Amino acid sequence: MGIAAGAAVAAILVVLDLGLYGLFDVDYALRILPALSRGLTATLGLVVIVIPLGFLLGFAFGWGRTSHNGVLRWFSTSYVEFFRSMPPIVLIVFTYLITLALLAGNERFDATELAPAVSIVALAAHSGAYQAEIVRAGILSVPESQREAAEAIGMTREQIMYNVTLPQMFRVSLPALGNEFASVIKDTSLLATVSILELTFIGVNLVSTLIQRGGNPDLVFVVWIEIAALYFVLTFAVSRILHTVERRYRVPGLEAPQL
Repeated sequence: MGIAAGAAVAAILVVLDLGLYGLFDVDYALRILPALSRGLTATLGLVVIVIPLGFLLGFAFGWGRTSHNGVLRWFSTSYVEFFRSMPPIVLIVFTYLITLALLAGNERFDATELAPAVSIVALAAHSGAYQAEIVRAGILSVPESQREAAEAIGMTREQIMYNVTLPQMFRVSLPALGNEFASVIKDTSLLATVSILELTFIGVNLVSTLIQRGGNPDLVFVVWIEIAALYFVLTFAVSRILHTVERRYRVPGLEAPQL
């Protein structure tokens, strides 16, 4: 944590020094900061939707992959294999376009409002496929002997799940889930391809406006440097929070399996 924070402070100081020497337009950077802040707020809103929804899907299908029910296991495996094999940007664009096509002329639903929502769900489903594998690995890390012992003392399947399997599964899965959550934050930038308001979309608009008005092309770097810094701050904050939770609930000797 200290090294990363020190690197961030050093980077800010370098940028400020460049501004003092006229190599970085600090005034322009400050002028666009309110717009980028709105984009950051919108990105946070997307993260609040995508991460919980992706986790719910990941938990459901990850548990399904360990089920003794062959149909459920097959369905869960098909979901994981399909979404893991598709680039997220392809899923986002495809679901957006297919929703517009299906709802064209439909007076009950506004396709222009529903299509972005479906694209957000598609991104959550993509993340859910990776989280399903994390959950599956966490479940399989719990020794079968513990479940058998729980059954021997008369615990029901529900009691075994809530009191034996889930607590250990979450402890083991937290590091990998933290990495996936950080990836999701960055993947929300792909939603700019379907004109969903978020940080990258604001950045693209700022650059387009700058070029159309004949501004200094060097200012494009100012826009993307600020965006990169904001993504770093957001991702770093989430990673540190999850790392703190991981340390709080870590069990000595119980390490996450390699996926």
